[in-house]
Amino acid sequence: MGLSFQILGPVRVLRDGRPLRLPAGRPTALLVTLLLHAGVAVPVERLRQELWGGQAPASAVANLRSHASQLRHLLSGPGEPVRLHAEGGGYRLRVAPGELDATEFERLVTEGQAARARGEPAVAANLLERALALWSETEPPPAYGAVTAAAFDRLRERRAGAREAYAGCRLELGDPGSPALLALLRAHLTEYPLREPAWALLMTAQCRAGDQAAAVQTYRSACRALAGELGVSPGPELAELYRSVRRHDPRLLPAGSRARPRARGRPTGPGPAAVPHELPCATAPFVGRHAELARLGAALAGAGERPVTVSVYGMAGTGKSALALRAAAAALDAFPDGQLHLDLGGSVADALLPPIQVANRVLRSLCPTCRPEPPSLAEARARIRSLLFNRRVLLVLDNAADAAQVDGLLPVRGGCALLVTSRTPVLDGADRPLRLDPLPPADGLALLRAAAGNRRVNEEPEAAGAVVALCEGLPLALRTAARRLAEGPHWSLGRLARLLRDERYRLAETGLRPRLTASYRRLGSAAPVFRRLGRARPGPVTAELAAALTGQPPEEAARALDRLVAAQLAEPAGPGRFRIGDLVRLFAAELAAAEQPDPGPDAERPGPDDGRAGPTVPGQRRATDLSG
Repeated sequence: MGLSFQILGPVRVLRDGRPLRLPAGRPTALLVTLLLHAGVAVPVERLRQELWGGQAPASAVANLRSHASQLRHLLSGPGEPVRLHAEGGGYRLRVAPGELDATEFERLVTEGQAARARGEPAVAANLLERALALWSETEPPPAYGAVTAAAFDRLRERRAGAREAYAGCRLELGDPGSPALLALLRAHLTEYPLREPAWALLMTAQCRAGDQAAAVQTYRSACRALAGELGVSPGPELAELYRSVRRHDPRLLPAGSRARPRARGRPTGPGPAAVPHELPCATAPFVGRHAELARLGAALAGAGERPVTVSVYGMAGTGKSALALRAAAAALDAFPDGQLHLDLGGSVADALLPPIQVANRVLRSLCPTCRPEPPSLAEARARIRSLLFNRRVLLVLDNAADAAQVDGLLPVRGGCALLVTSRTPVLDGADRPLRLDPLPPADGLALLRAAAGNRRVNEEPEAAGAVVALCEGLPLALRTAARRLAEGPHWSLGRLARLLRDERYRLAETGLRPRLTASYRRLGSAAPVFRRLGRARPGPVTAELAAALTGQPPEEAARALDRLVAAQLAEPAGPGRFRIGDLVRLFAAELAAAEQPDPGPDAERPGPDDGRAGPTVPGQRRATDLSG
């Protein structure tokens, strides 16, 4: 059987199924860090940061050498090759396929999600169940360092998605709301009370079990959780499910209690088109954006004989969704035949709605009695156009990722309007897409006042200005960071500013990591360039610098930088020069830290000053002795 490693719970190493005695404390933390980077040499400097942070003793490197020696002897078996190597100014741990539970978990989840996408729920459920079984009921111990903590956060996020996908497969396979499924979803929501898909799954399972009253109470619990933590109402998908529960939609009832179709007579045709009113009430503070609102209002007012399309785009966190909803609410009376709102899932990774789901969701809003759903995307879009013809309906499609999600919905005639938000322009027919930039300092301070209160800002004006600057004027970052102040009077703006100045915590405190992950995953071949830029010093970026970091020809590096600009991860800063914001740079640095480093702590890396950024470890000119 050999060795196996378990980190999805209490850290354990087993040889032939029998646990080995692990040294407590930092040796085990070193093992976990190396397992998360299996097969990659992790530099000593990064290991020192992970295990001690900024408080490393003078003996840290010697201690690391001692810990590595302990692990090397622990993991070595008679006649086996050495597992732990000193290599390239760091340490590399060799792990074979199937030996690490975290790697197996990710493999099974990926295969399970692919099987579900192929329409094989039984195969998917089996794979996802095996993946979830790899997690212990006891959570992994707290991580010493920020990179390790971020890695476990990502694994927990994948576990949350896997649980929901597994529950969805069970329901697709006809689970009648079994006690096991209900218990799984309730426990999941205790841990993740802000995940609307999980609330929807629990409501559906309760209806399957014949308990509509419990489903109604679950919806009310979801409302309280979302309003209490985020200050928002449930999204249109969850609200529509609630309405279906209240009207006893037969699709939600237990299989045995559904009405049988009539044996004779013509089938019931589609009823009259509905008048949906799906725009959610805005609860988060909103400031400024007067010119942008005026421009969007004028564009929406142009809907007359022909439909209009309006596009708002910009980097993650600039407040595109809030602006679009504000403009849509102001134009409400111009669209008496209905207002639709749908989040297309492009703002975070692994949440994207396929075009057929988008079309069917719009179709259900416009005609709830239209059954069955069209078998193809083209037919669904054709029905939508028929329902919208000569009507004044506003469609707000939020967080689009590509044109395929929003194409082909508007008819040739009628006063409809399509308002789309996205990271990059996705509508070719939109008149002059509106780019939304971060708030100017004055408006950023006004938003902080609205979120934290005038008294706190007036008492600490310098700290308030620092918070706005560190959040780079991004409304999402400001609102997320300001939630710290709601935890109690022991939190001051000065303390919040100090926390944000610490680069180890800034991304987490501003809530941008999931959003930036979505942008990064769409970079394609430009992704390696973005990661390597995380190793460069702050400052302007050029194609020559990107080429030096990646070894690519300058022309390819220049094309990669163009992709970063298109993805709103960089912006032009003059001819041949680009700027990457500090928050995006910190995200790139995290990705770079998880990548195989350049060899040796002596290796110099290019920077934006003069093409060289100095040694990897400042002041260290000789390779550290790692033998031991």
